Amino acid sequence: MCDFCGGFTDIDFAVGIETWNENAMTTFGYQARKIALTAAMQQSVARGDRQENARLQREFWDMYYKAFPAYLPPTIDDDTKYQLYLDVCVTSSVESSFDPKWQNYGMEQQRLQSLVTFGNVNGKNVAETESFFRLAEFFISITKEGMSSFYEDERYAIMHELLPMPVHLKMKTSMFVQAWLPYLSDADADRLLEMLGFSNDYEDIEQPNGSTIDCGHCTFQLFAPEGSLRVFCEHCRRTTPVRSRFFCSSCGSPNDIPNDPARSANCSNCGIANRLIQPFFG
Repeated sequence: MCDFCGGFTDIDFAVGIETWNENAMTTFGYQARKIALTAAMQQSVARGDRQENARLQREFWDMYYKAFPAYLPPTIDDDTKYQLYLDVCVTSSVESSFDPKWQNYGMEQQRLQSLVTFGNVNGKNVAETESFFRLAEFFISITKEGMSSFYEDERYAIMHELLPMPVHLKMKTSMFVQAWLPYLSDADADRLLEMLGFSNDYEDIEQPNGSTIDCGHCTFQLFAPEGSLRVFCEHCRRTTPVRSRFFCSSCGSPNDIPNDPARSANCSNCGIANRLIQPFFG
C-alpha cells in the first residue's frame, strides 16, 4: 500500500507463502474441503444447475478467505465490501464454468501443457523452448482477454476499487511465472520475465521525513511521511486520514480530500483539477 495516498499498488507474494505455511492444519483442512467442493461444483455444471453451482462457489470463496484472510485485497476493510467482493467471485466463477469458450480455452491450455517436452541440461530438468513458449503465449493471450472483458463488465465495477486491473493481471501472470521458472533455462527465464514485465530492477528510495501517528481505528502507531494524505495500517487493514482538506491551487477554496487522493481532484468551486500526490518517478 502507498505510504502517501493509502492506495493499493502491489502484491507481496512472500507474505502469501508465509501465510500458506503458517498453520498446517488450516492448510490441510482447506485443501480437503476444496477437493470435495470442486467435485460437487463439477457435478452441478454437468447437470446444468447454475443455482447450485453459485451456492457452492459462495461456500468455497467464503471458506478460502476465512481460512486465509491475508489473501483478501487490503482495500476490503468492512463486511459490505467483503460481501460485494464475494458476489464478484461467485458470479464470475459461475459464468466461466458455464461458458463453452472458456471451457475450450482451458482444454487447449491443458493440451499445450501436455506437449511441453523436457530435457536434461547440466543435471537440471529443462523445458524445451519452442513448446514452452507456445504454452506461455497462449496463456498470456487468454489471461489478457479475460481481464479485459472482466473489467469492462458493469457487474464487476467494484473491482476497479477493490482490486485494480494492473495488480490483478500481475497476480495471475506471476503465478504462472513462479510455477515455470524452476524448469526454464536461464535464457528462457529472462525471455519470459521480459515478456511479462517482471525483469525490472528495484529502485532504492530514501526514507522520507515524517512523523508517527496513531491509527484512527486500532491506535496502532503508524509512520506518516511528510506530505502524506492517507496512511494504511498493516495491523487492522484500514486507512487513516492524515489531512482532511486541501486548498485549490487555482482559486484557493477549501476542498475535502477524496477517498483516492492519487487521482486528480476537481475543485468544488472553480472545477480546476488539482494533483494532490506528486510521484517520485514515472
